[in-house]
Amino acid sequence: MRRIFLVVLTISTVACRKENIPAPEIQTVRAGRVEQIMPEAAERYSATISPIAQIDLAFKSAGIVATVHQVRGADGRMRDVQPGDLVTKGTELAVVRMLDYEQRVQQAQAQVAQAEAQFAQAQANLREAEIEYTRAKTLFESASLVKPQYDQAKGRYESAQASVEGAKAAIANAKSVVDQTRLSLADTTVRAPFTGWITARNIETGSLVGNATPGFSLMDTHLVKAVFAVPDLSLKSVRLGQRQTVLLDAVPQPLAGVVTAISPQADPKGRVFLVEVTIANPKEEVRPGMIGTLEVGATRASSPRLVVPLGAIVHAPANPEGFAVFRIRERGGKVIVEAQEIQVGNTYGNSIEVTSGAAAGDRIVTLGGSLLRDGQEVRLLP
Repeated sequence: MRRIFLVVLTISTVACRKENIPAPEIQTVRAGRVEQIMPEAAERYSATISPIAQIDLAFKSAGIVATVHQVRGADGRMRDVQPGDLVTKGTELAVVRMLDYEQRVQQAQAQVAQAEAQFAQAQANLREAEIEYTRAKTLFESASLVKPQYDQAKGRYESAQASVEGAKAAIANAKSVVDQTRLSLADTTVRAPFTGWITARNIETGSLVGNATPGFSLMDTHLVKAVFAVPDLSLKSVRLGQRQTVLLDAVPQPLAGVVTAISPQADPKGRVFLVEVTIANPKEEVRPGMIGTLEVGATRASSPRLVVPLGAIVHAPANPEGFAVFRIRERGGKVIVEAQEIQVGNTYGNSIEVTSGAAAGDRIVTLGGSLLRDGQEVRLLP
């Protein structure tokens, strides 16, 4: 429609000039011919919209579901979150009963305290053994103590050292258990890792869940992907970073995207390569599952087209709503023009397609036709 509008606008503008400039009896015009071309046309593909990310959220700590995130429904009442609800990053979607895990943390902390007490006792024993060993060593070196007694003092000292090291290790192990139990306690809460839409909820308050039980499915659509498949012959027309326009019936304006992924190998069944175009979706108006179209590269049309210059098109004398061209004829030694009504199609650069009313090779007026009338004599520019 835009192309036809440009043609009409051009014709209307020149027609106004025709009213203001009186046409001479013999007009000077430029001649040309109806040409046949094989225009290049972009390849059109169908694309499916997918979310930029989609994950299942599972429980890491088993137990009874104590709470599920509440939202206000369309009726104004509070209800559990459900598919179709938008949640923000960090939202607590569900919580497993914490009491058991809190008790485990307390037990682990008690073990740390016990291990620290044992460490303090071991240090006290080490100090006593060290004093005894130092005294025994001095006496033994002065020949005031026999070797068996010296060896006993040395053995008690070394044993006390080993007890201190063992107590240190026990404290480290007990603290590790505390960290693990605290982590399990934190994992009783399932949180949204990003802002997105709930697509599934598989649990209820009171449900018994185990490790890795999927509770929710969440998808992120602040960006979406238009996924389409191209054959190997067309793969050269696609490259990473290429800007690509996607059209959706559900969205009035074209969507601008960028090619962000190209499959490194063909699908074994269809022998096609998947291509992803990432599109910004700030208004969340593009939804996964929508079908779009896009054009990639350019190939030769399957059939030839007849075209004439845009400047050759005039209003049809017998049909103001239609279009025509002036054919050039020779009659009685004179060159005259005859209006021929035509049907027009697509534009190709400065030319427009003629779908009916003309044949390849027809000689026509390409410049100056807006000042002519049917049957008028003309002079051709060399």
